[in-house]
Amino acid sequence: MFTAKMSKLFTQSRTASLLLIMAVFSVGCGSRNMSFDLLSESATFNQSAAEVNGKIDILWVIDNSGSMQTSQQAIAANFQRFIDRFEQNGFDFQIAVTASDAYKDDFNASLGMAVYKNGTYVVDGITYTAPKILTKDTPNLEQAFIANILRGINGSGDERTLQSMRSALNNQTNIEMGFPRSDAYLSVIMLSDEDDFSWNGTGSKENQYNDPALYTLQSYVDFLDVKTGSTSTNRNYNINSIAIQDSACQNALGNNGRKIAIRQNGLASLTAGILASLCADFGASLATISNKIIELSTQFYLERTPSEGSLKVFVGGQAVPVDSSNGYSYNATNNSITFHGTAVPAAGSQITVSYLPTGLR
Repeated sequence: MFTAKMSKLFTQSRTASLLLIMAVFSVGCGSRNMSFDLLSESATFNQSAAEVNGKIDILWVIDNSGSMQTSQQAIAANFQRFIDRFEQNGFDFQIAVTASDAYKDDFNASLGMAVYKNGTYVVDGITYTAPKILTKDTPNLEQAFIANILRGINGSGDERTLQSMRSALNNQTNIEMGFPRSDAYLSVIMLSDEDDFSWNGTGSKENQYNDPALYTLQSYVDFLDVKTGSTSTNRNYNINSIAIQDSACQNALGNNGRKIAIRQNGLASLTAGILASLCADFGASLATISNKIIELSTQFYLERTPSEGSLKVFVGGQAVPVDSSNGYSYNATNNSITFHGTAVPAAGSQITVSYLPTGLR
């Protein structure tokens, strides 16, 4: 007799078989090496694989107006604090430099002002010309960086860091040099004691914050989203601002026309960037910025939403704790995992994320 209990068991068995078939056919979808069963899902990532990119491109936009010599020198003096983590974790980085008057190419491309900048340095009495694009394999990397970052103080007093960034990233010569790379995480670091008043004209719009002719911050977000193939929930870039953050710093620097970087800071805030002060310890600020770049560039996006308490993360087979200082954190907004501090995986690390999904495919 086909009892009610037997009917229930038959239904459960049929459902389980159907789910198993669905899981098996799902394995072939996507580029990740995944395994599925009826209860859990795990995704394995490798830093050298397409899903986890160890490439980082860093563009410095340097204010080269008359008041910036000391700040440029402070960046140069603290280069090692900035580059340490990239070298320790074995990242494939590129570094390029442009100036805050590169935007002038928008009105006269023959000037070539948006082409990445470089300089010369001397070692043992021999003068070398630094490459425009620095990498982990660049000889005398620190000296080359210093040569490129010291942009002088003879640039335009109409500093347009945001527009200059866009001009440099769009410059065909720069693109042909391989910067930025389409598969790299892009980070922009802006150094200025002024604010950005960029617009489609040659005259100055200084202090005219409400002028409708100014390029909006959202226009730069849109540009960078397209440039890096990003979305609002999965961004492959960020902007960082080293600038005047408050009136106390403004007064400490003597004011003299210097401004709190409202618009420059605004773009950084919109893109998960760091706001660092010209009046703070440059070494500490650069270390904070580099840590943030590394965290964002090693962010992992899950394909399904994990059930509460089921998420487990391993690097090289070792469990990583939930810890915002030296572990990982889960961001429910964009369904991603971010590593922090000593838990940030080195290039080539094997990362496994397992969890119970909240629902069926």
